[in-house]
Amino acid sequence: MLEQLSRIRASLIALLLLASSQQARADDLYQLYQKALAHDMKYAAAIEQQRASNEKEPQGRALLLPNLSLEGGAAWVDRDDSGASTRNRDNSNAYALVLIQPLLRWQNVIGHDQSKALVLAGEINLQAARQDLMLRVADAYFDLLLAEDLLSTSRQQVRTLQEQRSKAERFYQAGSGTESEVQRIQARYDLAYARQMAAHNAVQLHQETLAQLTGSVPAALARLDPQVRFQGPQPALIGTWAEQAQQHNLKVQAAQIKRLVAEKEIDKQQAGHLPTVDLVAAHGRFASVGGSLYDVTLPEEKYTQTVVGVQVSLPLYAGGGTTSRTREARALHGVALDEVEDARREAGLMARQAYLTLTSGISQYTALQQALRSSQTNLTSTTRAFEAGARISSDVLDAEQQVTQTEQQLAEQRYAIVLAQLRLLAASGSLGDAGLQEINALLSAGAQG
Repeated sequence: MLEQLSRIRASLIALLLLASSQQARADDLYQLYQKALAHDMKYAAAIEQQRASNEKEPQGRALLLPNLSLEGGAAWVDRDDSGASTRNRDNSNAYALVLIQPLLRWQNVIGHDQSKALVLAGEINLQAARQDLMLRVADAYFDLLLAEDLLSTSRQQVRTLQEQRSKAERFYQAGSGTESEVQRIQARYDLAYARQMAAHNAVQLHQETLAQLTGSVPAALARLDPQVRFQGPQPALIGTWAEQAQQHNLKVQAAQIKRLVAEKEIDKQQAGHLPTVDLVAAHGRFASVGGSLYDVTLPEEKYTQTVVGVQVSLPLYAGGGTTSRTREARALHGVALDEVEDARREAGLMARQAYLTLTSGISQYTALQQALRSSQTNLTSTTRAFEAGARISSDVLDAEQQVTQTEQQLAEQRYAIVLAQLRLLAASGSLGDAGLQEINALLSAGAQG
């Protein structure tokens, strides 16, 4: 007896260890998102683009700082004066250290302001890429969960039809059934098996999609609790969410920065009519070596020189180019204004769509839960009536099919609600790691395959 209890205890421990190892291997949504951050090429490109954008500010600042250069040159002269019967050969060279410090260049000042805005635009674009990656991982994650749910119900349906077919065959052989009943169940079995194969292929396809984002196929996924309770959006006002989206959506913010840059571009081009003032300083060495005049050798001349001054340039006429570029900048500013308004409208629409999808989805989910309970009750009563001879087997199969379809609709609705929550946060510009972790908290490590 003690030996038997020991074996049972050992078996239970082994099962617990196996279950814990399966849970440890189950990846949740946030873990896969972290993997995608290091693997997805679109996000990697966005990071490099943001690094490139960060260099705009140093480039703009450089136009305000001194420009120091070393300049030099050399010349050789060979002159033959036949009238005076003389020939002169000499060479000269010079080099100087030249410093130019802009004192008044409004184009450069405005360009520096534009460069700061472009750096901010790069940061917003990176946030948008990170947000887009969250949504792509979530789509792939819940698509795979749904495919696994459909495969599970398909397998269950095939097993049920196998049992029903076996019963119908026994009844037919015993003389209490008909051949047409067996054939009817066989037809349903063949269709269910074909659907199972399609569901299996769908699982593999969605696994590959998730692997493309994360770099590996997860052994198991943390799943939503079938009894999860969803909360509606807070505040429960669709207008509030739409207004927040029109102000804080990342595409709206990016469009607003583009408008600001376009506005400053008008001032920058108009500044082409203004004078420029530069401080110029140079220190150099100049030399003229050799040469002759009427067969008399000239001495070598060398000297150093330092020059400090102010250089003023006043544009008078540039062929109309400055005026044309100003008109172009005004037109592009009009384009940027239209793009801001378009982004605001699109963000508001996205928020309203996500809000309605979420609220209506929660209502449908509650109704489907009640429908599932009713379908299960109907299946139980139909099965009992069949066993009592009051129903035929097709009635039982129809009742089972109704339960299966309702379970599938419930699974679809669960994942649609979660994705609607994420899209509502994204539309309002508030989707980040914290929001994703809140959704991730709904998942349990009890993976099903």
